[in-house]
Amino acid sequence: MFSNKTIDASAGSIIMAFGIFLLGAVYQFPFLNIHLGLVLSGFLVIAWLFMFFSFFLSLSKRDYRNSLVNLPIKSFGVGTWIAATSVIGDLILQRIPSLLSIVQVLAYANLVLWIAFIALCIRQWKTIIVNKETKNTHGVILLTTVSTQSIGGLLVTTFGTAFPLFLMIAFIMLGILFYLFSITLISIRFASKWRDIHEWKNTDCIIHGAISITGLALVQSGSFTLGTILFIWYVVLFLFVIVETAEIIRAIARIQKYGWQKGILTYNITQWARNFTFGMFYFFTVNLVHTFSSSRNSLSFQNHFLNLLGWIVLLLLIVEISLFLIFIVTKTKPLAIAKKI
Repeated sequence: MFSNKTIDASAGSIIMAFGIFLLGAVYQFPFLNIHLGLVLSGFLVIAWLFMFFSFFLSLSKRDYRNSLVNLPIKSFGVGTWIAATSVIGDLILQRIPSLLSIVQVLAYANLVLWIAFIALCIRQWKTIIVNKETKNTHGVILLTTVSTQSIGGLLVTTFGTAFPLFLMIAFIMLGILFYLFSITLISIRFASKWRDIHEWKNTDCIIHGAISITGLALVQSGSFTLGTILFIWYVVLFLFVIVETAEIIRAIARIQKYGWQKGILTYNITQWARNFTFGMFYFFTVNLVHTFSSSRNSLSFQNHFLNLLGWIVLLLLIVEISLFLIFIVTKTKPLAIAKKI
């Protein structure tokens, strides 16, 4: 997460993964929710404050800023901080609604950050196309959609009917536009590298995650029919099956080539994107079911699907936490020994 006293540009994905679990799937497990839900939410807010402060300290360093500008694809990882802040805002409102005024200030600040991020992305898209770097693109560029829809969702959750519907629709449409543009660039990469399963990236799971958060925004807007949102849900399900099947094939190929430990039981910060996308699919689905509860019969499949998906979200989170802790221990132990010597 930290390197040379700076924080990874994509470290906000850790907050995103934990936050979306606490917003949605944790309610499927009453013991966790009742006994640990509020405590874990508090710890997550503290972790977000610490990490966000570290991010801005990193931005104060010229080399760090230059690396973001000069590495066009990596710079899209900054979008994790916008999505993470939106998740934290939603989580605070869900757990402690009385802090609404604080979240409103947070929402305005996050909006300013989003504007700056999108300006950076437009510049980086141009660089990618001019320098013909489309062959190196991956799912991280879809954070333009994720950050945009998260901002719209946070604003409508925070301000309710005071937030104009046309602005919410504008955020949704802009996010869809970003998705179509980004997926076109990613498709160009797939066209040249589809034969090599090892070229699949962890962040490519955002292909379905970005659609999930778009579906969530549709539900939150309250202006789309059940039929329209169900269509989006099945699009997500289709992409979910395709993408995760590719992930499984890649995992098998990596195990055969590198063994279990080096193949899949290694930690990388980009893996948190997978936890977030699974959690977002759950959160989208549970909001769909609750919003259209009067149509319970037509949503029976989604109700049953939630039970399975909730367990998957929890198990994946436990696995990722374990890999993270092992990584921390193995990285810090040699340093501690060296200090003693």
